[in-house]
Amino acid sequence: MSKVLVCGDAMADIYWRGNVTRISPEAPVTIVSVSEKERRDGAAANVANNIEALGVPCERIFGGGERIQKIRLLAKRQHVVRIDFDHPQTPIRADAGFEDSLSRCEILVLVDYAKGSLAHVQELISKAREMKRQVFVDPRGHDFDRYRGATLLKPNREEMKELVGGWASQDELDFKARQFLLASGIESILLTQAAEGMTLYTRQDTLHVKAEPLEVVDVSGAGEAALAGYTAAIAKGYKPAEAVRYANKAAAIAVSRFGTAVATKEEVFCE
Repeated sequence: MSKVLVCGDAMADIYWRGNVTRISPEAPVTIVSVSEKERRDGAAANVANNIEALGVPCERIFGGGERIQKIRLLAKRQHVVRIDFDHPQTPIRADAGFEDSLSRCEILVLVDYAKGSLAHVQELISKAREMKRQVFVDPRGHDFDRYRGATLLKPNREEMKELVGGWASQDELDFKARQFLLASGIESILLTQAAEGMTLYTRQDTLHVKAEPLEVVDVSGAGEAALAGYTAAIAKGYKPAEAVRYANKAAAIAVSRFGTAVATKEEVFCE
């Protein structure tokens, strides 16, 4: 079994739960009396936690600086408001520490939320490919050339539009995806499409997988679970066409639970 190194933007997903008691006398807004607080790991930290829960050993390097926080205020499971504390993260460099960690791992996972940790992402990818490592990326932004050389990109539908432009049909999307792979120096794309399932594009093949028939409770963290499921499957020795099915299953489990959730190896890899 391969070991995985996860790098990128780590966050804290914080949940404040309570009940609406009355309307504020100060402004026309509700007052929520908070009775419970919970903290969960998000973003790159959630990906790493999921990979480990799926039975694959994992190392972590996150950007430095004050931790980013996403606070969600909930009243009887209804999302009232989200409060974000964004703090620029110190970039990860391909230094001796990074190289040492990567020397113990066969797969590098880069989780980019455009908070600064992966400002030097091309440097990290180049070092990983020099060391013959696979590189899986959860991308952000408009400049996808910065991920050149990656083994796999995992965009959602909105990010896919940034990659290839719009499309009028599935056939057009499939064609544009293959053209992007041929021109970009990237080997494959795992496109997550929520209720429409996932599509794995390689330079030779296209594989569509329907979404698992589970009730959707909360979509937050679905992409992170998908990336973790795919990574864990590859680390366990599955082929990409098999790994995408485990990615799909991990994402379905994540959206069937409230908040940032972790799927286990017993749930995902049970046959």
